[in-house]
Formats: sequence, C-alpha cells, structure tokens
Amino acid sequence: MRQEFVVGFCVLLVVVVGYPVVAMSSPWVHHDLEVELEPANRRMVVTDRVTLPGRALSPAGTSLEFYLHSGMGATSPTPGVVLSHEDFLSRSSSDEHPPVKSYRVSMSRGQRTFELHYEGQIHHSIEAYGEDYARSYGQTRGIISSEGVFLSPGSGWYPVIGNDPITFTLDLKLPRRWAGVSQGKRTQQTKEENLSHAHWESPEPQEGIYLVAGQFHEYARQVKGDITAMVFLRAPDAKLAEKYLAATDQYLTMYGDLIGPYPYKKFALVENFWETGYGMPSFTLLGPKVVRFPFIIYSSYPHEILHNWWANGVYVDFDSGNWSEGLTAYLSDHLVQEQRGDGAGHRQRSLQKYTDYVTKEKDVPLKNFRSRHGSASQAIGYTKMMMFCHMLRLDLGEQMFIQALQKFYHDNLFRVASFDDLNKAFEAVSKTELGAEFSQWVERPGAPELRVGDAGVVRRGKEWLLKLRLEQVQHEPPYRLRIPLAVT
Repeated sequence: MRQEFVVGFCVLLVVVVGYPVVAMSSPWVHHDLEVELEPANRRMVVTDRVTLPGRALSPAGTSLEFYLHSGMGATSPTPGVVLSHEDFLSRSSSDEHPPVKSYRVSMSRGQRTFELHYEGQIHHSIEAYGEDYARSYGQTRGIISSEGVFLSPGSGWYPVIGNDPITFTLDLKLPRRWAGVSQGKRTQQTKEENLSHAHWESPEPQEGIYLVAGQFHEYARQVKGDITAMVFLRAPDAKLAEKYLAATDQYLTMYGDLIGPYPYKKFALVENFWETGYGMPSFTLLGPKVVRFPFIIYSSYPHEILHNWWANGVYVDFDSGNWSEGLTAYLSDHLVQEQRGDGAGHRQRSLQKYTDYVTKEKDVPLKNFRSRHGSASQAIGYTKMMMFCHMLRLDLGEQMFIQALQKFYHDNLFRVASFDDLNKAFEAVSKTELGAEFSQWVERPGAPELRVGDAGVVRRGKEWLLKLRLEQVQHEPPYRLRIPLAVT
C-alpha cells in the first residue's frame, strides 16, 4: 500500500502542444507550496509555485491540465499564463471522490514556472470503511476542522498534474498550538504569539502530497545516522512516546540492515483524531485507541515502518497487482512472530483465515488484488502473498532470498514496480527460472488442496517402512509443489 487506505484520484495527462519536447534537467513536476490553515473556519489559503520538468516544454508553448477541489477557486498572477476552467474531469461529490474542478494552463514558449493562488473550504464527513472488515476504521475524502486536518492527494487540496511522481516544499502556517506533518524532512519550526510556522521539504519523488495537522505534543530524537524519529500525540505522554521512539530506532536499524538504507530523513508516529491505520511516506497515522494498544508496537507498527521500503519507497504498479502488502506482512508480522518462536503458528493461523474467508465466490488471483476491503481480500493480498514469500525463501535459501529483496529495492527505489520486476530480481540473484512459480501463485485464483491417504507402516527386518499417498484433490489443474515431510 503506498498506504493502507488510499483516497483514489484520477489520472490526468500533461498535454504538450506541437513540436518535439526540449530536454531539460529536472525529471519531475515540483511544487513550492505556501499554506495557511484556519481549522476553526474549515479553510485554507494556498500559493503554489509550480515548476515543470524539461520534458514537458515545447518551442510552441505548453498546455497542461490539473484539478483542484471544487471548494477552491484558482487564479494565476504569472505573466504569460492563461488559466481557464475546463470540463474534462469536473465532478460532484461521491462516496469515493471529493468534488473537483478541472483547469487548463497555457504558457508562453520556454516558460516552465507558474504561480497559482486559491483558497476555500474542505470538509467531508468521516465514514465507516468496509462492511465486513472487523476494525472500526473510518475514512474521509478530506477534512479541515477544529479537531484536526487530514488532506490526501485525492482530496484535491493541491493542483494534481498528471500521474508521474512529484517533489515539493511546504511552508505551513497554523494557529500557535497546532503543528502539521507531511512527507520528507522538517527544516524549520517556530512559534510566534499567535502563529505556528513550519517548513517541510521532500526532494524524494512522491506519488502525492499528504498534510495532517492537530494540536500535538511532540517528541523526537536522532536515530541511525541523520534520521529523526518523531512522535506527535494529542495528549502529553512521554512514556508512550519513548516506547515508540525506541521501537522506531529498532525497526529502522533492522530493516536498513536487512533490505537497504531507509529512504527518508524522518519517521513519525502521528496520532489521528479518529481511528485509522494509515501508512504514508515517512510517517504513519494511527487512531487514538490503536496507538495505545500494547500489542501494536510489535505488530502494526513495524508493518507501517516497513511500508517505507515497500509501497512508499518502491512504488506499486497497481495495474498488475499489489505485491507490497503480502511482502510487508511477511517481513513484519510474520518475522516478529518467527523471532518469538511462533512462525509456524502464525502461518497456520493465517492459512486458517484464508480457508475460512476465501470462498469460491470471493476468490481472485493475486494480480487482481489492489487493497483490502474485507476479510477475504485481506486473506488473498496478505496471506497468499506471505506464503508465496515463505516458499521462495525455503526454495532459494535464506541468503539468496535476502539478496534478491535487496536487489529489488536497489533497482526500483522511487520507481513503480510490478510482480514481474520482483520475479526478475529473484531470477537474477538465483540464476533460476521462476516464471512458472510466479505464474501459478500470482495469476491463478485458489490454492492447492492436499490429502494424505493410505498411510501405514511395513516392517522389513529391523527397519520400518512408512508408506503414504499425497494427492492434490482440487478441481483445478495441479500446482508445482515442494512438500516438506517430517516423521515423528
């Protein structure tokens, strides 16, 4: 998951008018955002200086499209820029998407920077997430309120241009007792008489920009080189904060040694004002009950930290299936239980859930899994992929399995990667053709059903001979399996 619950947003294309593209150095769209939040008024005021990548420029002038939340009215004071309202995306509010308005920007020849001013309100209610999912989580399409602020890329709170990664800086002003959190590194934090002022920078290419804010009590310390561990709680609790700071240090070190260097300058635990389990690049947003459950620090918390390698470091090609949730579950939830001596028990419990929840009507191949929306989808995307990872580890050996993950991370950091890219990394390291294994576990629904029959022993002299029949009895074609046997 990039993040556990993603507010979807539409794909927009940068349209270049005429003539070949002029090559320039910057590969991404860059936003320099100045944001003032007024939580009591549900309002924000924004100035965004947008710099286009060189590949988007044309000798004949450049035209591009973007969308904003319909509660905002955009203008541009930049000379040579014509801003017009278009109808290519405009939509009213729905259960999945906030209302948005679409715009077209036309610029003069050679121009690559323009400025936008906009302001308005964003306030969508928090709604239950998933009918058959047991946790009492909620989601919103974006909210600015006196309780807190949550703005995702899908909220349309900044101009969404195209579908490629972006970089950004964020200059943020809030009421004095408030603080905001976004991706990247906070380079400035000051408190004035009635104002809190912070500056965030994300030179790492991102799939979108998140902004959360609240009346937080902040705790921080340096961990593992120049990385900052941070905790933002809605009530003072130094003891709880210290537990999370210590755990952050532990997990960043463990996964850095296992996979590769942590890709960001900070990791923050942020307490939300409703129950959530979100994982964003360089921070996680957990609900007030969730963050205080004693088991979370050994279960969900390492899972969310690890997502900064898988899904928020190496991005997911969702069109070909979400590999990140099961891989993350294997290297966090399963690994923690394995370190405690209960790896087999964890796998058995997970497989039992798969058996209980994945009926024929709800079964889909791994390549069709995008995110969990119930117990069946969780069992497919998390458990089935977790077990596939375990089989790869047993077949290839511990060292080769780890080396393949390291190569996958190194080759695809801040890029979109697919199951095919994961397969290539494992084949390159193992020098083994694994296409058939990936095909049967990723492209097929279901799982093998095994039956042991005709078991018995025959005495031969001083020895006993064990005989049995092991069969695959599912109606679908047989799987290629390597079955470990233990005689006790």
